[in-house]
Amino acid sequence: MNDAIDLPAIEAFLFEEARLLDERRYDDWVALFDEDATYWVPSGHDGGAAQSVALIYDNVPRLRERLIRLKAPTFWAQQPPTQTTRLVGNVTARLGADRTIEVESRFIMTLLRRNQSSLLSGVAHHQLKLRDGRYSIHGKVVELQQRDQPFDNLTFLI
Repeated sequence: MNDAIDLPAIEAFLFEEARLLDERRYDDWVALFDEDATYWVPSGHDGGAAQSVALIYDNVPRLRERLIRLKAPTFWAQQPPTQTTRLVGNVTARLGADRTIEVESRFIMTLLRRNQSSLLSGVAHHQLKLRDGRYSIHGKVVELQQRDQPFDNLTFLI
């Protein structure tokens, strides 16, 4: 681990991100991303984003567009909204290319919708930048353990 990396501050950032998502504060969550960032949730295990099917592959404008739909009163796919609780742990970080910080964490996410509970789990890879004492997300990849399984409703943000 590099001395320049403040792991407790990175963990606090990841915990705050999880809280924003659980509280459905999606505008605040998107504000954590750099304007040129990407958010990818792959389906399958092989290849990069250009060669793979994605459950989600968004840039920041696409995330904002997704939020417009999520907030619409006629977005029936989230009526009632999915309730989530995320636990984030096993956080590691290293200095990457262009002074970005490559962060890997494990997560478990509980979901409750229409009296049905389920779990999702996996590994999240964040590419963070530190500017003016604040972290921002330059890229995020979420590798779901269940990524090859059928999903009933994946209209919430992971």
